[in-house]
Amino acid sequence: MSKGIEQSALADKALLSALKTILRPMVRLLIRQNITYTGLQGLLKQIYVKVADESFQLNGKRQTDSRISILTGVHRADVKKIRNENPEQSTAKQIKASLSAQMMSIWTGHQAYLNSDGKPKALFRSSHEGTPSFEQLILSVSKDKHPRSFLDDWLNQGIVKCLRVDEKEMIVLSDKGYIPEADYEEKLFFAGKNIGNHLSVVANNLENTEPAMFDRAVYYQELTKESVNELEALAKTKMLEVLVEINQRANELQEKDSTLKTANYGMHVGAYFYHNHAKGKSNEK
Repeated sequence: MSKGIEQSALADKALLSALKTILRPMVRLLIRQNITYTGLQGLLKQIYVKVADESFQLNGKRQTDSRISILTGVHRADVKKIRNENPEQSTAKQIKASLSAQMMSIWTGHQAYLNSDGKPKALFRSSHEGTPSFEQLILSVSKDKHPRSFLDDWLNQGIVKCLRVDEKEMIVLSDKGYIPEADYEEKLFFAGKNIGNHLSVVANNLENTEPAMFDRAVYYQELTKESVNELEALAKTKMLEVLVEINQRANELQEKDSTLKTANYGMHVGAYFYHNHAKGKSNEK
């Protein structure tokens, strides 16, 4: 066996090992939601075709059903059918989650909505009562959404609360970020964005694209539950501080860049803390 073939075989083996690690929690989620292997096949077929169509075109040549079939292993008749399907439409839940995230980003990032110490201000309920107002916040993102419906939903989820200040009702943010605790569909929407973008970073770096995208983690084993709890509290505090700072700066830059023709880039940054209960101690260091 030549050195090149041997290295390729080792790389394939390493990739399959990594895929097993990536897919195990995903399969656990699918089984919990009663989505079987056969139920997933149709979705995988669609994604294979869409990705090949969008990301593996040859310069100066029209992408054909035959080439996509060769790239993906999907039958040419199925490729043709999938390519002719109407593009997926965002659901009402996805639209609502996206709007909510934008509003929260402004409330925690735009200078008009922040106190001198950088913390989100309490908002007047409506613009005629004072500024900044919750109504103003909603309308800055969407003109066709009623502020009252968002306020009722956020109150129900505990994201905001109402306080009486100087005989006026003020809306106060309960959390520093939008966390849809009560809405499963909205949580899935954000999970898809976060995990999908993280995997895009991994794929980019595995393709040896220069410069590499930032992707770092800290991991330790052989810790007590008390130590893990302490580290989790520390991680939440520090990571949230960093994310709030980045959000505020991103808001400033977006306001400055939005009118420029070159403003066609986007970014996504996140942080996480995972912990598990190992079945036995590991001797690996």
